[in-house]
Amino acid sequence: MLADPRQSVVAILNPDWASAGAREEDAFRVNLLLLEAGCRLLGVTPLVVGDCKLQTSATGTPQVLQMVPLDGFPLWKDERFVERMTRDDLRYLYLAGAWLEEDVLIAALEGAARGYDIRLLSDLSAARREAERKPMFDRLVAHGMLVTTVRQTLLEWAICLGDSGLIEEIRKFLK
Repeated sequence: MLADPRQSVVAILNPDWASAGAREEDAFRVNLLLLEAGCRLLGVTPLVVGDCKLQTSATGTPQVLQMVPLDGFPLWKDERFVERMTRDDLRYLYLAGAWLEEDVLIAALEGAARGYDIRLLSDLSAARREAERKPMFDRLVAHGMLVTTVRQTLLEWAICLGDSGLIEEIRKFLK
């Protein structure tokens, strides 16, 4: 089933994890730029939740990310976040960030318990212990959640909207 971007929200938890290592930081930045560009085109506003210092887009354009400071709260304890999910009649929650086997896992399980269709953006996520990545993915899949990437998500959203011009623009981003 294709996810509709008009019913989707992306939440990136604790994105400052990317400063942990050069290779991870480079991959994170590339995928974040791709997500920003695609979301700008598709009208989706990703949320950056928790520890973050992201202030300007690397492309020099106004950043499409919306900051949500949480101060150690679990995502689903934040009334503004829960109200937005309800008010905007959102169905799909795309999660990413750190730490995969901790904060991201708990947010995913709580979201699924509330009836949301949860997708995990694996290429924007980091595990504190890399050995826990696969068991965590297996656990999410066992609960009916999907593991995907930024590239797959942007193409899926464009195809869901059925606009050939938009599909072509997204395909250009993916090259």
